[in-house]
Amino acid sequence: MVKFPIEKIIIEGPDLAGKTTLFNKMHEISKFRWNIQDRSALSMLIYAKMYNRDTFHLVENLKKELFNLNNQIVLLLPPFEVLSKRFQKRGDPIQNLISLKKLHKLYAEFEEEYGSLPNVTVVKKEISDLGYISIVGRYLGMERNTTIRQFPNMCVNSANTQDNKEVVGLRFTYFDDGEFTDIKPELLEYEGEKEYYDRIEEQLRKKIANNHSSDQDFTSRRIIYHDDSCISLAHFLIRDQMFDAKFFLRSSNVKDTLKYDINFIHYLTSVVYKIYECNQPVKIEVTLNSAHICDRID
Repeated sequence: MVKFPIEKIIIEGPDLAGKTTLFNKMHEISKFRWNIQDRSALSMLIYAKMYNRDTFHLVENLKKELFNLNNQIVLLLPPFEVLSKRFQKRGDPIQNLISLKKLHKLYAEFEEEYGSLPNVTVVKKEISDLGYISIVGRYLGMERNTTIRQFPNMCVNSANTQDNKEVVGLRFTYFDDGEFTDIKPELLEYEGEKEYYDRIEEQLRKKIANNHSSDQDFTSRRIIYHDDSCISLAHFLIRDQMFDAKFFLRSSNVKDTLKYDINFIHYLTSVVYKIYECNQPVKIEVTLNSAHICDRID
């Protein structure tokens, strides 16, 4: 069984949008299940723009946060009239109506560019008590019900947010209980990739056999496969507490072939797991250096 853990939940939005209330409600309903942050990289970028500071490194920080699919961002963006009413009622120690409107516009620009990311939830109205429960339920369901079949769709949606249909450094982490029930054998037979997958598996098995015969890596139980192809690195580190597998995909056509690649690396992890007769949980980290839709990107 696969589990897709949330690394952190980041609540973003302009002043008076309701972030503190949502922060407290989510902790209360979930019994402090997650690391929830009130503002992060997005707000740092927004306020740098607000005060005309340099933003290059802040843009990169935001992308690093956004393109880790285990991070979840909740953007609170009620109509400006709602913020104005709240301001008139209780004021704000820093903002006035002019600056508040400018902030609202900047956050709206972020929504236009990144609001369709699979890990961004945009809330554009005041939240009811049922609404708070619904938001928490969404994230509970995500952790409990995600399968490896959903990862390619997440990556396609991410690439679609970019003008050139490419995300650099897209990544996600998930766990398996060691049963590997998500593997679909028929996907390993895909004509366009079968020969490629067979070659990788054969080379990996030979490497493991050579390591056993020479005692190289045997005591540490560390196995590394690498080449210049799209699946360019597989790193397995086996410890009593955790079986850690890391994959680096140099380039991935997320629309057409990623579903086969994800199934294959899940299968490849199971191969190593069985060879070493493991019985501990499995952690799998996947990095797509170029996650793209357009086939013209190398």
